[in-house]
This record gives sequence, structure tokens and C-alpha cells, in this order.
Amino acid sequence: MSTELTLSDEAQHLASIPIFKRLEPSELEQLAEHVDQVAFKADEIIFHERDQGDALYVVEDGSIRLWVVDEDVQPVTLAELKPGDFFGEMAVLDRGERSTSATAIVDSTVHRLSSEDFQTFLMQHPDIAIDVICEVGARLRRTNQIVSQRASRNINKEMEEKMTLGQKVADRVASFGGSWTFIFIYCTFLLIWILVNTFLLVHLGRGEEGAQFDPYPYILLNLMLSMTAALQAPIIMMSQNRAGEKDRLAAENDFKVNLKSELMLEELIRKNTARDAQIAHLTSLVESLRASGSGDGQGAPTS
Repeated sequence: MSTELTLSDEAQHLASIPIFKRLEPSELEQLAEHVDQVAFKADEIIFHERDQGDALYVVEDGSIRLWVVDEDVQPVTLAELKPGDFFGEMAVLDRGERSTSATAIVDSTVHRLSSEDFQTFLMQHPDIAIDVICEVGARLRRTNQIVSQRASRNINKEMEEKMTLGQKVADRVASFGGSWTFIFIYCTFLLIWILVNTFLLVHLGRGEEGAQFDPYPYILLNLMLSMTAALQAPIIMMSQNRAGEKDRLAAENDFKVNLKSELMLEELIRKNTARDAQIAHLTSLVESLRASGSGDGQGAPTS
């Protein structure tokens, strides 16, 4: 929703924005001719990711959220912009698609400068172009940090939140069964079993019809040991399977972190290269303007 402002009013608004603070009043008036003031309601979409970049936006008042949708189809906030901040410059500089979506957090007003007018403006004001490039570099660093943190997940915490009661019991049993405490308790139990069995055989002798409680070679004891091993083995295997799944997820997460870091590094190098080319182009334009101005001065008649 556009709002109507006179050129002088628009120029006054532009004068309060940091990236335009170096401009002279006449230059602000000239810039105001190409700037539109647009108002957005809270939660209103300004542009979507992958839209064609056709304009630069500067926040006058309110707050703007820049966000993307990650591989889990969850929105990830990259930045929250305040008055004086600008956005949408990436797609304008490389004439590509929008890299993020932009939404008004509250009722906001922004200045809109078309792609052609913005590039012409940068050509005419190389010092402001340097400010824009520095801000873009700072945002790339912040984005890289956010993406790396987003990729770095606590696998242990995630798996613990999804554990069932049976899995928790299996982990406890496996942890206890693989400890020295279990070995000492089990050895003590076997010793007591043998001592009690021997005591009963010595003092009570044979039972009715010659039967004994658990005569040598202790078949009942062997049965109990076998049952313990038979029950404990699958429980330990369940715990080991979960540990293997945790290792697989951790390795996959490490791969994602490394891949995203590599992609961000390649993107940063590509944009640095493009930025260097733009700076060289701006520098050549400045030199040509200086040379033409010097030539005009020398060729002018003197009084």
C-alpha cells in the first residue's frame, strides 16, 4: 500500500536513514524522485523467497523479518530489521532471485527503490556503495553463523526426547549388565547358591525317593544362568541398535554441518568476487569521471 508524500517530505525521511546521511540536500531531492514510500500491515508478506529481485527496501519505521524455510520445512529467522536498515539488495545487485522471504512483524513503512534506480544511484555515489558492500558482508557472516548453529543439533537430546519406556529400560539394563557392579553381584549370588546347596546336601542329605535339591552338576543353576543370558542378550542388542542409530545420526549431522559450511564458503567467495568486480567497475567509473572533468577544465577558455 503506497502513501503519497511530497518530494521535500520524502527527502527529509531519506535524510534520517544512515546509508543516505552523506548525501547533500539537492542529492536527496533527486533521489526522492525515484523512491516510493510503501506501508505494510503486521504479518504482511513483502516478498517471497525466489521472487525476482526488482527493488531495494529501506525500513523507515516498524520491524521487518527476513526468513527462509529449512529442510525440515520450518521457518528460520535470519534477521529482524529496524528503522534505518535496508534489505533486498542481494537480488538487486546480481539481478537474481530473492534469497529470503520478508515479512512485516508490525505495521511498518519502507522506502522502495527500483533495481535500475538503485544501481544508477550506486554508480553515482561509490562511497555509499562501499557502505552497502560492508553491510552485505556483515550479514553474510551472521547468516553463516545461524546456518551452522541450525545444522548443529544435539543428537543425544533429540533421541532422549523420542525414547519409549521399553528403550529406556533396555538402556538401563544394558548399562547395569555391562558394569562391575553386576559382575560382583552375580558372583556373590553364585557363591551363595553353591554354599546353600552344599549345606543342604550335607545336613539334609537326599530327599524323598533319593531326590536332591540341586545335585552336581547343578542343572537348576545352569538353567538360571542360561535364562539370564537369554533374556539379557536381546535387551543389550536393543540398546546397541539404538547406539548405532545415534552414531548414524551424529555422522549425518556432521556431514550436513560440513556441507553447509562448504556451500556458505563457496557462496561467500562468489559474492566477494562479484563485489570486487563491482568495486573495480565503480572505481573505473570514478576515474573516468575525474578524467573527463579534468579534460573539461583544461579545455575550457580562460578569461
